[in-house]
Amino acid sequence: MSASSAGDSTMGRLARATRVRALISTLADSTRVPVACASERDRIVRMRVRTLAPVLAVLTIAWIALDAAVLQPVDAVRIGLLRILMAAALVLLSRATWRLSATGTLRAFVWTQALGFGAMEWLLQPAHVAGQVGYGLFPFVIVTQLALFPAPWLQTLRTAVAPAASLLFALHRDGRALSIDDWRDAWLLVLLTGVAAWTGHAQLRLLVELLGARREASEDALTGLANRRTLDARLAAEAARARRHGQPLSLLMLDLDRFKVVNDEYGHAAGDRVLAAAANALADELRSIDLGARFGGEEFVAVLPDTPLGDAMRVAERIRRRIAAMPATVQGRTIPVTVSIGAAELADSEGIAGVLARTDAALYRAKRGGRDRCVAAPPSVRAPADSTP
Repeated sequence: MSASSAGDSTMGRLARATRVRALISTLADSTRVPVACASERDRIVRMRVRTLAPVLAVLTIAWIALDAAVLQPVDAVRIGLLRILMAAALVLLSRATWRLSATGTLRAFVWTQALGFGAMEWLLQPAHVAGQVGYGLFPFVIVTQLALFPAPWLQTLRTAVAPAASLLFALHRDGRALSIDDWRDAWLLVLLTGVAAWTGHAQLRLLVELLGARREASEDALTGLANRRTLDARLAAEAARARRHGQPLSLLMLDLDRFKVVNDEYGHAAGDRVLAAAANALADELRSIDLGARFGGEEFVAVLPDTPLGDAMRVAERIRRRIAAMPATVQGRTIPVTVSIGAAELADSEGIAGVLARTDAALYRAKRGGRDRCVAAPPSVRAPADSTP
């Protein structure tokens, strides 16, 4: 074999190995809920269980009338008691979803039905009696319900073990050989499980894409902070809440000092890295209830709910020191980065445009005062009754 042929063969093996590793990685990723959408997916699962469980509880109780018309009185009483217990368990589950994980909630929802209906079918002898009342359908009903929940396909398959086990129990309880109808039921359950797994996974992927689009629409692409539209909406909501509850609301406006020099001397790529680093420093110093946003260019705004002006100034000073101390190295040279910050507290009956103007004026005074400092705006003398600019 020539050297070129050996080289081609080696490259072919490497390419196949790369494709196999990529396939394995893709399959592994498809079995997990992405971290970015885990909380939203969990909320949807709990909400749907809270909605479906009471409905199924009512239907379970309502079916007692059909049992009473078809079954012997003794069987009807025993099945009725089981139905009442199962309905009570579903109602309790709907009220306790916040105590369980989303996965635990879904499994409890499925197993409650599988065990309840399985016990009912076990009490009904012979098997054809259960078929007359429709108990042979419950494994298929449970599997179909799984299609309503966004979940990785592997998680849906694991959850489907409960109805599958119930069907196997029903098929083997009489010790008879499997008939054509039994094989048909098994095949139908497998088919419905596959459809439910595909549907649940498709819902999960759609949820990931929707949340990604929402983040893109609400975040600044460069810094990851909120964009101007999100800032306006949040600021209006926080101002209304502050007035309604009489709570303080403060704003910070930040501007990187001499940022134009960074762009002119080191290029816009270096400027983008400095902006991203400053945004990270800002975000790290804010609480979960605060909002950091890019106001435009090298300017940022922080919305601080339930924060009086004095506390806002302490937050501003922490941010100023953090940005001044952060490393910013480009082409082997250290770029000094400082920030000027203006702060203001929303006054009674003051509009959003008014507090933004006072915050901007405080920032301007910080610039004129030598930069790299924090300045608080004086209280509003005449608060304009305006709205979001």
